[in-house]
Amino acid sequence: MIQNRFGEFIVEKRKAKKMTLRGMADKIDLSPAYWSDIEKGRRNPPNIDKLHEIAFVLGLSQEETDEMIDLASLDRDEIPMDLPQYIKDSNLARTALRKAKKLDEKENKNVTEKAWIEFIKTLEENED
Repeated sequence: MIQNRFGEFIVEKRKAKKMTLRGMADKIDLSPAYWSDIEKGRRNPPNIDKLHEIAFVLGLSQEETDEMIDLASLDRDEIPMDLPQYIKDSNLARTALRKAKKLDEKENKNVTEKAWIEFIKTLEENED
């Protein structure tokens, strides 16, 4: 069964901006037919560069952009498109992910969940 979480998200955001399908397609330089296929889940969501363009056109917040990227990646059955290069470039990120994966495989998901929550809190404290 084809998932269409991305298309549903985009339609909701586009309509909230009172933008037509044709208007959206024009703004992101795609044919209306092609864009319609994406919204209806007949084609895969676009690549990361086009997703950033869509986020700009729709005026999405960072949280909404992250959600959109996650939904597009899920529909494409891929790792979130904004992360592979970071993971490739960061030995520490790869090490942390592998350690978390090993704990999860040992049925210690509760431990890793608590650790990730604390890690995220620490990163958020240092964002500014």
